[in-house]
Amino acid sequence: MMKTTSFVSKILLVFLVAALICVPATAHEESAGDIAADMVKNAEEIIVLCGEIHDQTEYIADDESLPEELCELAEGIHVFSHELESVADHILGHAQKLQTLVASGSGDNAAIEQQIDLVNKYSDEFVALLGTKHEDIHDLCFNVPESHESYADATHDAAHAAGDAAKHIITQTAELKGMLVNAPTAASSSTSQNSGVAATDVTAEVAEISEHCDDLFTSAESILLETKAIVKDDTVDQDIRDLAKTIHLVSHELEDIAADLQKKSAELQTLAADPRANKDAMKVIIVDMQTSVAEYVEKFESQHKNIHELVNVAPESRKDNADAVHDAGHAAKKTAGSLTGHLNGLEAALDAPTPANPESMPMPAPGFGVLAAICGVFGAVVYAARRE
Repeated sequence: MMKTTSFVSKILLVFLVAALICVPATAHEESAGDIAADMVKNAEEIIVLCGEIHDQTEYIADDESLPEELCELAEGIHVFSHELESVADHILGHAQKLQTLVASGSGDNAAIEQQIDLVNKYSDEFVALLGTKHEDIHDLCFNVPESHESYADATHDAAHAAGDAAKHIITQTAELKGMLVNAPTAASSSTSQNSGVAATDVTAEVAEISEHCDDLFTSAESILLETKAIVKDDTVDQDIRDLAKTIHLVSHELEDIAADLQKKSAELQTLAADPRANKDAMKVIIVDMQTSVAEYVEKFESQHKNIHELVNVAPESRKDNADAVHDAGHAAKKTAGSLTGHLNGLEAALDAPTPANPESMPMPAPGFGVLAAICGVFGAVVYAARRE
């Protein structure tokens, strides 16, 4: 009886193993509907942030106790917020239309692509428009009295958050368009075998490039703001302030280069939606970006000695600012090296042969491997049972 029970247990074990082999492993992937819905949320957030810029600058602009020049600076940003909100309304409207089209499941790819392009267009416009007031917003932060710092800081934070949200939407439009282009159709399957483009790798590299460009801009901005704090401090020795000013002036150039890299990165994201068709255009942008990254590093290196000197001579009251300049500079150099690596990786991905379509490869009979495994284990169990 014991032998029979043992034998049955082994048989059940065989089928349990077979069942586990046959269970497919699945991973959650974000759907087009998820991306479209998230895009709408980002667009709604941008509108709220535009309202924040509008309200916070109004508190400063309407305060007659402040210097006239400061009120005018705040008023300029305040009026500008209306223009920003108008563009944001376009982003939201087209994002909502896009969400409706995707959710309907109509399969009208032409209409979906049109809305993706419009969302991308207005998001690009928003980022560019916001950049025109970048310096004014920072000037406002540095010039307001302590009584109004919270309003200026809130304006600054809202502007950066709105820009980040718009850039995220640009990334999402590229991702969503890529889903359309890489949809499994008979025509696309035959083309992809000889396209010379690894679409998945392209998307991954472009995402990394975008993130690194943002990091370079953040580093340049940090150097700009921290050195400006030292330059404006009348209690600091003039020689130290002059040293900080030298670095500060170069930081403007670094920021300009980084802003240009962000713009080119956004172009790459748009083109990456169809890397096969846009391969040559993407390669031109890659070369331009590689040149810009090299220029960024060269300009930073020109101030490397000055930055270390600033750290050594800065008074205790400004030591945190000097250290922040040093850390931002070294972070930028590390980021630039990584960015160059991803640009090279993108270039390689564009040239990499796409793996052959599995449908075109000879396949063994369905389930043959599983049956072979079951037979092998079953045979071993039978052999073991007979020995008992």
